[in-house]
This record gives sequence, C-alpha cells and structure tokens, in this order.
Amino acid sequence: MDMSQYHNLFITETREHLSKLSALVLELESDPEDRTTVDALFRSVHSVKGMAASMGFDTAATLAHKLEDLMDRIRKGLPIDSELFDLLLAGEAALSKIVNDIEKGGSGNLDTEELLQRVVNYGSEAPLEAAPIKPIEFTQPIEPPQLESQPAPFEKEPLQQQSIKIKTSVMDRLLDTTGELITVKHRLMSLAKASHNLDFSDALRSLEKQLRALHDQVMAVRLMPLSVVTERFPRMVRDIARKSGKEVSFSIKGGEIELDRSILDLIGDPLSHLLRNSVDHGIETTDERVASGKNATGRVGISVSREKDQVELRIDDDGRGMTPQKIFEAAIAKGFISRERSSDLTDDEKLLLICHPGFSTSETVTDISGRGVGMDVVKTAIQSMGGTLAIISEAGAGSSFRLRIPLTVAIINVLLVKEGKLTLAIPLTVVERTLALKQDDIATVNDREFLFLADETLPIVKLANIMNLKISTAANETVQFFISELKGERTAVQVDGLLGNQEVFVKPLSRPLSSLHGINGATVLGSGEVVFIIDILNKF
Repeated sequence: MDMSQYHNLFITETREHLSKLSALVLELESDPEDRTTVDALFRSVHSVKGMAASMGFDTAATLAHKLEDLMDRIRKGLPIDSELFDLLLAGEAALSKIVNDIEKGGSGNLDTEELLQRVVNYGSEAPLEAAPIKPIEFTQPIEPPQLESQPAPFEKEPLQQQSIKIKTSVMDRLLDTTGELITVKHRLMSLAKASHNLDFSDALRSLEKQLRALHDQVMAVRLMPLSVVTERFPRMVRDIARKSGKEVSFSIKGGEIELDRSILDLIGDPLSHLLRNSVDHGIETTDERVASGKNATGRVGISVSREKDQVELRIDDDGRGMTPQKIFEAAIAKGFISRERSSDLTDDEKLLLICHPGFSTSETVTDISGRGVGMDVVKTAIQSMGGTLAIISEAGAGSSFRLRIPLTVAIINVLLVKEGKLTLAIPLTVVERTLALKQDDIATVNDREFLFLADETLPIVKLANIMNLKISTAANETVQFFISELKGERTAVQVDGLLGNQEVFVKPLSRPLSSLHGINGATVLGSGEVVFIIDILNKF
C-alpha cells in the first residue's frame, strides 16, 4: 500500500499526541497519585507507537513502545520519582525530533540508544546490561491513521456534521480572495455612486451583505485558540526553572480565546522571550525569596482577555521587579540616551528602554537569556502586527508586561484621513472618536495647542508632524481631529480632512518600503488609489 498519502496526516496527528503527552507529564508531576493521568499517558504513547509502526518509522515506534512498557509498569505499581518526569519529557523531545526529521524528508532513524537504555533501566536497583535494543517488529497489519471526526461545537446532532483538517495555504488563499473581493466591491460602489443607478446600488448593497457573511465565515475558519501556542509553555517554564535552580509555578488563563492564525504565527516568539526573562531574570532564587519574606515558589502567569477586536495578553510575575531609574542609568552608560532627556521621560517610558537593541542589565550571559536581544525582538514583533507593549513594574513586587494585539491583521476597519494630497488609513482600534472644531476653540499655552473637550483638556499634535510630512495646507475655519491615546495620554490628532470609515484588505509591503517606521502595510481603495496603513501608536 502506498503510504505517502498519509505522510502529512502522520506528522500532524503525531504532534498533537506528543503535545498532549507533554502536558500530561506536567499534570502527573503536580499530582503523582493521579492514576487517570497515568492511564492517559499510556494511551498517548500507544497511539504514537501505532501510527509510527503503520508508517514504517521503526525508530519512533520502538521508542514509543518502550515508553508504553514503562507506563504499563507504573500502572502496575512501580514507584514514581522525579527521574520519571525527566525521562518521559526526554522521550517526548526525542520523538518530536524524529517527527521533525521525517517532515524534512529524513528517515527518522535518529540515535535513541542511550535514551532507550534509560527507559528500560528505570526502576531497576542496578542498571541492566547495556545490550543493543533491536527495533520492535510489527508483524500484524496496522491500519493507516484516519482523520478524527469531531462534533461541531453546540451541535445538537453531532453525527450530522464533521470537522476536517484544511491546509493553511488553502485558508490563506481563501482570505486573499475575500480581501480582493472587498477591494472590487469598493470599486463598484464608486462606479455606482457616479452613475446614480438605483438598481445598481441595490444590487451592491446585497453583494456587500453577502461579502460580510463570507468574510465572517472565512475568519471563523481561521480563528484558533491561543492555547495552540501556549500549550508548550508549561514545559518550557519547567525546564528553565530546573536549569536555573528555581521553584516556579505557572498558570494560563484565557487560553481558549481565539485569534487569527496569522497572529498566532507571530505571537509565539514574543511570549516565549517574555516568559524566559520572567523566570531567568524576574524570579529570585529560593534563598532570596525566603530571605525577603516571599513564598519559596515564584509565580509566573499568562492571562488573556478580549475587548471587541483586540486581545490583551498579560505576562505577570511576583519576582524582583525593575527600577526605572536603574534602567535609565544603564541606558545612559551604554550611550542609548543622554542624561539631558531624563526630565522628559516618565517611569513607564524608562521601563520601555529595555526594548532598545542590545540593552541588558544582566551581569551574566546564559544560554537562557541575558544577551539583550529578547525585549527588542518582543517590541519589533508586536509592532509588526499593529500591537502595543506596556510595562508595569515595582522593585521587589514583580513585573507585568501587557501586550495589546488585533484579532487579525488581514481585513480591518480604518479611518481614512487626508493630509495634503495624501490619503492615509488609521486602524479604528486606535481611534476613540472624531470631531471638527472652529479655530477659535483651540487654545495656545507655552507654544503648545490644546482643545477643550467636556471637562478635559487635550493636547493637539498634527499627523503631518508625526509622519514627518512636509505639507503646506491652507488655513481653514474648521479644524478636524481624531482622538487617540498616545504614550498613555488622550491626544487630539489634527488632520486636513476626515474621509470616513472603511473596511480594507491590508497588503504587506516589500523592501524597501517594509523598513519604513510607522507603516504597517497598504491597501487599495475603490478609486485605485494606494493608501498606507499608519501605525500611529508606534510612530508617535
């Protein structure tokens, strides 16, 4: 039988089982008396063994078989100690390497001899003779792996619908097609407006309704829970803590919140950097914590919440925290900032100096962190997806890193504004409201302009100045603004004109335009005009 057709399915299904296996090991470590977890571990390695054997990957099948034997011995009463958890995680890591090798076109026949001997010898009073372990021969036919059918959520009759796996390339093309259709829709709406044809306009309204439904369905298919990314973090935090000689408890809240797959592809590395820094730099050693009156075990956690079309991720720890002034002094010593600017920086801005490329206050460099590259990577990645980063920290009380990111970066709603002859797009997620005022409503104090909104005084900045645009415009009696929060302060951003809201399809920029700071992409309007998407939060 030609098994090549099942190759990709084997990769996907095996990785799912290995991910589950890793999570189960951590559950067992927290509660070694839980027999149901032992049974679940047995089933996981049994499934991996069966799939590997059916595909003819003997090295993976043999290792999984020995792990299965080990779990069977545990089920029958073999005592558990800390070595077991390290051994099972080492087995999962080895199987993952084998799967990666197979995915790249290799045979998967990696060297696992030493690990096999450790698995076989576990629980023995004296090490067994290290004789070569032969691959297990599976003589009985094993059916190839099958697609798992799952009931649709909230479906009263689950057997009537099935879920299937879809290639990510297909979903990407489907989203691109939907985006292009939205662009065509805007073009047709421009023609309809010029033609004054009522029938044409009615047909377009119907088309717009159907496109909205299509877009919602496409996005529903692309949305995936954040747990797809975070499920590997408990294992990672455990390994870093053990390597650092620290005791750390880790928690995740809100992992079920869904984001677009393109966002999930980008968010994994920043979260990984932040967690590594929290464990390696943030959490103190056990002796330090006890001496300062803290619990011996440090706490690190991720909490996720959703507000409209944005998601906030918080990475909190109860470690040593950071001192803004110490960070500022380190930045001065490294030549990143002059002391004269000290009076202009708030404590929050001083904390953000750790995101400067090459910044690090760590006195030692380890293979975990301390090279001064992590926070730079975090900030760059968050900005690339149109998000923001804030840091809150108190010396001795821990740190909180807060990331705000959009649900998707492909099809978004924007405010179109005019600056001279240029049309620019501002994501609606950063626009609080728009307004127009008379020139007489603007006050000037110490060469700065302000406007009065209800009981609040808002500073005014010009979008042209933010974008370094050399544009001369005629003075008008009416001045137009949109309100946004810039550097933690509600600000009135002045523009030449407000053109209204529109849903647009964002296209990434290629070099050299992709290197322009403050521009997140471009879109094409119905008129054919190319418009840049402005990242005003990170440009200001």
